[in-house]
Amino acid sequence: MKLYIIGFSSAGKSTLARSLAASWNIPYWDTDEIFVQEHSQSIADYVLKQGWEAFRKAESDILLKTQRWLSASESSFSETKIDQQYQGIVACGGGIVESEINRAFLAGQRLLWLNPPWELLVSRIRQNPSAFCAGKSEQELYKDFRRRCILYRDLLS
Repeated sequence: MKLYIIGFSSAGKSTLARSLAASWNIPYWDTDEIFVQEHSQSIADYVLKQGWEAFRKAESDILLKTQRWLSASESSFSETKIDQQYQGIVACGGGIVESEINRAFLAGQRLLWLNPPWELLVSRIRQNPSAFCAGKSEQELYKDFRRRCILYRDLLS
């Protein structure tokens, strides 16, 4: 199984991906972590220098690479005698649905949308804001949340 986890910032995508991967003894990837490794800088620093458009392009490149990584990981499973159906989990950045290319790719994948209550999200965001959320008012964040919820929901239809 290839599973892509989507949801708004601070929904718990990375935490769930790590937990499931450990429980099922399968690999996982986190698109935000991969970005930081590949670019040797935080998303916030990259966006400050290059802008959101450049970040979204780089994010799309990473997302599309995950398809190859998940397929390549199949051979290692036969060696460990893990059921071949499990191939890996990808925790996607909250804004991955902003790109039409990403939505087209994700529409063909098995998805899990984490959608905790708004009050919980905003509490988590205030404790540890992502580059996208930093400096935004609760009203601005809620507007972004509602807009993205439509995109997440459309992927599951």
